[in-house]
This record gives sequence, structure tokens and C-alpha cells, in this order.
Amino acid sequence: MNAMLDGPPRLLALLIAALALVGCIGAPPPAPTASPAPTRAAPQPVPAASPSPPLPTPTPAPRPLALWVAEEGPALEGVRVLARDFTAETGTPLEVVARPADGLRLSLATSALVGDPLPDLLWGDQELLAGLLADGQVQPPGVVMPDDTLPALLTAATADGRLWGVPLAVRHSLLLFYNRALASDAPITSDALITRSRAAATKDVAGLVMAWDEARWLLPWLYAFGGAPLAPDGQTISLDTPEMVAALGLLRELYVAAPTNGAGYQRGQRLFAQGYAAFAIDGEWVLPRYRQISPTLDLGIAPLPVVPATGRPAPGLLGGSYLLFQRDLAGKEVERARAFARWLLEPATQARIPAVLERLPARAGALEAANVTADPLLAAMAAGATAAPGLPPTPAARCLLYAIDGWLPHLLDGALNQAAAAAAMQAEAEQCLRR
Repeated sequence: MNAMLDGPPRLLALLIAALALVGCIGAPPPAPTASPAPTRAAPQPVPAASPSPPLPTPTPAPRPLALWVAEEGPALEGVRVLARDFTAETGTPLEVVARPADGLRLSLATSALVGDPLPDLLWGDQELLAGLLADGQVQPPGVVMPDDTLPALLTAATADGRLWGVPLAVRHSLLLFYNRALASDAPITSDALITRSRAAATKDVAGLVMAWDEARWLLPWLYAFGGAPLAPDGQTISLDTPEMVAALGLLRELYVAAPTNGAGYQRGQRLFAQGYAAFAIDGEWVLPRYRQISPTLDLGIAPLPVVPATGRPAPGLLGGSYLLFQRDLAGKEVERARAFARWLLEPATQARIPAVLERLPARAGALEAANVTADPLLAAMAAGATAAPGLPPTPAARCLLYAIDGWLPHLLDGALNQAAAAAAMQAEAEQCLRR
């Protein structure tokens, strides 16, 4: 009975003891809690890259205009200066190529024949213009000329009613030079020149030197007597006239004072530069030769004298420097070339011509701006520039020059009188023209 009674309490006690033992051992550690896996952000859409703007295509530099220049020495360098200044102001490049004046036509023809590059522009005198026009190598420039362009320069570039070159400067002007050691001043009339040149002549000294047997030295006297070698149409030759007879007579009067031992042109230049001639009729181009022969020459310069019988001055033919357009120049290149021509004709550029090229400008209005009176040579050239004549680049002009050159020696050696010489020149020129 007691065992039965004691049973449950004892069991209870054992149960409590077992629980206490468990408490002493300690509660089992909690099961580790797994760390949540890191969540990866959903990839964001990458915005499409904006297309890069295309790189600008560089504008190609304009092709330089090729300019063949028939100049040398300071004049050639002057053209280069003008070309550089034009490029600096406008951005249009120019390639200046020097060519000898007497070989440029052949160079151009050869280049055309073998397919070498041809120039766009050419720079030369009226003789080159006439030759290239005869060769068919140039085209009218299509540039409107200023109203004050010297008439002689326009005449020397006009044929068939069209202008074939842009006049830029004056060249080939005849002047009266005198050696101050033998003549104190210049005669102002042809009569005075005859008298004084004869008085200065001795067995050792010539009174007057020039190219006696060349047309350029005869024509000033023809113009002074009121004549002209061509009719206004530029085609009709007029050499057999009373005015030509008078001019030939004056030339023979002057010839008395020529060197007695030969009247060659180059010999006359040497005599004058060396002090063995009192007077010389020559062009501005001779000055470098004078200085080369005699740096100490005391030189006087004056315009050609007046002919008392008419009261007219003897005007030398004027030529010029011209810008010419090669015949194949076309398209935008023509406009660029015209821009260069117009720039050369601007008053500011024309006023620089005397300093840059040592020549008169082609525009009468630039003569004062250029202060040419400060230079004895340019002042003498300017004295009659606005009224000076020019010869057109026509077959008739070439033929009359050829005829005069052929018959003048026969006048000077006494084989022909003035009237016979004038008639022979006329016949020769007409025959040449027919050929």
C-alpha cells in the first residue's frame, strides 16, 4: 500500500530531477539562422549612345593660280611682293614662275605640245601680248578698266575691238638724257637739240646717240608733226605722208651729230655712259646699263623736246606691263584671276607701282598719289604720259615697224631722200600686210 502511495511522488521527484539536470547542462544553442543571400540589383538598361556628329570635311585649299612672269631683277621681285600681298589679303594663292621674255612664247607652245601644266596668267609687256595674241594663246580678260587708264596702254592692248590684256604699269618710254659734264641742261626744242648736239660733237665726242635706224626712234617726230603711222581703225597704214617726210628730214638733221665712227645702238650707249656723247635719246630700260658702265655718270633726264614748226612735243610710244589670261582659263579660276586684276587696278595698289616696280602706274589718277615728281626719271616719263600714243597689237602695226626698220638705213646713208624713203616704207608695209 505504502509502495503504491509512494510511487507517483517518487516518479514526480525523478522527473523534476531530470529536468533540473537538463537545465544544468544548458539549453541547446539555437540553430544558426542562414543569412539571406545578397540580393543583386536588377540590371538597369544602358541608354543607347547618341551617334557622334561626323567630323567636318576639311575644305581643300584652293589651287594656286600659276602666274608666268617675263620680268627680271627688281621688277620680278616686285611682282612677287604684289602676289604675296594679294594672297595675304584675299586668301587666293599665286604661284609666280619667272620666264625669260624672249623665251616665254616658246615655253608656252612647248608645254602645250607635250602636255605640261600651262599657266593661268601671264605678266609681260606689249610685245609679248602681241606675240601671244598672234599665237592664239590669250583670251580677253573681261575686266572693266578704270576711266583714267592711260590711253596709250589701252591702244597697245586692243585688237578687233577687244581688250586682250589688263594694263598695270608704263614701260618703254623714250626720254632725252644728257651728260651734265658736257651739257648743263636739256634742250627744250628740236631746233635747240640740233644746234647744241652739233656744237658738242668733236672728233672724240658724239653730239647725240640713239638707235638711229629703228622705228621707235623715228615715230615721236612723226607724231610731233601731226602724223600717225596708222589710221584710227588700226589697220590702214599711213607712212607715205607729208608729216612722215618732215619727220624724216628732222631725223637727218639730228643725224649730223651722230658718232662718226658707226652709229650702232649699243655702241652709242657705251659712248654716252663713258662721257663721249653729250645727249642720248633712249628708254628708261637703259639706266641699269648706264650704271653698270659708269656708276659715277652725272645724268640728267628730260622729256623729248617740242617741235617749233607745230608747237607739239615729240611723244614717245608708250608700252606697258600687262596681265594676260591664258586661253584655257575657265570656270571659277577666271573669277579668281579677275579678282587679282581688279586688285592690281585699285588706287592703293596703283599708287605702290613706282616703289615696287620702279615704273609709272597705268592709271593717271595714281600719278599724284604715287608722288612721282620726287623721282627725276618717273617725273620725265609722267610729263607726257596722258597724251602719249600707243600702237595696237595688230598685223598692220607689225608690218609698218618692219618696213620703217628696213628703209631707214637707206635714208641715213644718203641712198634715198625723205620722200623716196617714205614711199618705200609705205609699199613695203602694204606688201607685208598682204602676206
